[in-house]
Amino acid sequence: MFKASSLSCAFFLFFFTGHLHAHDNKNVPSTIQVQGHGVIDAVPDAFSITFIIEAKGQVVAKLNKQVEADLSQVVDFLLKEGVAARQIQSMQVRLTPGYESTPQGHRENGFVLSREVTLTHSELKDYDNLIDGILSRGVTRIQQFDFVITDQAAYYKQALTAAVHDAKQRAMLLSKELGVKLGGVAQISESGSYMPVSRSSYKMMQAEAAPSLPGQQSVSANINVTFLIHK
Repeated sequence: MFKASSLSCAFFLFFFTGHLHAHDNKNVPSTIQVQGHGVIDAVPDAFSITFIIEAKGQVVAKLNKQVEADLSQVVDFLLKEGVAARQIQSMQVRLTPGYESTPQGHRENGFVLSREVTLTHSELKDYDNLIDGILSRGVTRIQQFDFVITDQAAYYKQALTAAVHDAKQRAMLLSKELGVKLGGVAQISESGSYMPVSRSSYKMMQAEAAPSLPGQQSVSANINVTFLIHK
């Protein structure tokens, strides 16, 4: 389901990220600092949809009842379609002034109550049916659609391991070319985290003539490592 990306072995000396630190003070050890980069490619195993349920009017209590009724209808539909209850999150509620256009310009008129809901589902083939179903049950608009990797932490650990190997290879190459012996690790730190997952919009997916596939996405890790060196 995934594969480790090949790590580049070509280095341009004037762009290379490794640095040699030699000190006149014999009590201060000499070091080489390098950056390691690791990437793991993975196929998304789920999709996420964020949608908005909205109501406009003069009385907030009535708006809330309407939004709650629409939400209940949507959740019932999603549960019947096999979406797990724990994968439906509805926490974001907003109340803003409503506006209308008049010959004198825009003026306030009532309120807009909106509820933001996010669902995640592992059956990729069901995305179109779920979108059509929620839009016909009171959902005002689709805010966002993503193909996602549900266990990014596991892939990140693999990318981190690849970054460590990459840093070691870089340090070994530098030490060999400089005629010094590579020692132990003096310091190591992470300089990055998960690579953002690419996003797909619902409109783009509607325009696809062929069946939509999630494609491949990447999880990356970067580290900074300082190695001791011996002359």
